Formats: sequence, C-alpha cells, structure tokens
Amino acid sequence: MGNNHDKQRAAATCEHCGEIGIVQVWPDGNLQPLGQTDFCDCASPTLEVLETDLDHDEIP
Repeated sequence: MGNNHDKQRAAATCEHCGEIGIVQVWPDGNLQPLGQTDFCDCASPTLEVLETDLDHDEIP
C-alpha cells in the first residue's frame, strides 16, 4: 500500500459550471474532491487541475 507521498493536493475546476475546489491527485491521475463527496452540483463533473507556470519566487 502507498503512502501520503504518492498523492498530491491541487486546485481544480469543473469544466461545466466553473466551480473551483481542492482535490487529491492520485498517482494514476484520478481526482478526488477533498472534504466533500461531490465537487459541484453537476450530474457528472469533468474536473481539470488548475496549473501555474510561476515559480514560488514569482508569486506576489
């Protein structure tokens, strides 16, 4: 069994409604909402991880 280092947290958005929330990203690419059973009210949300190209030194 893996440990907590095998998964990461990330911000994600629902491509249908635009809702933003925090997900756990598993090594296989599966996304699981944190702290809730559903990400949003959409019948079948399509989640996309939000990314940034900024280095930590560039974040205001």
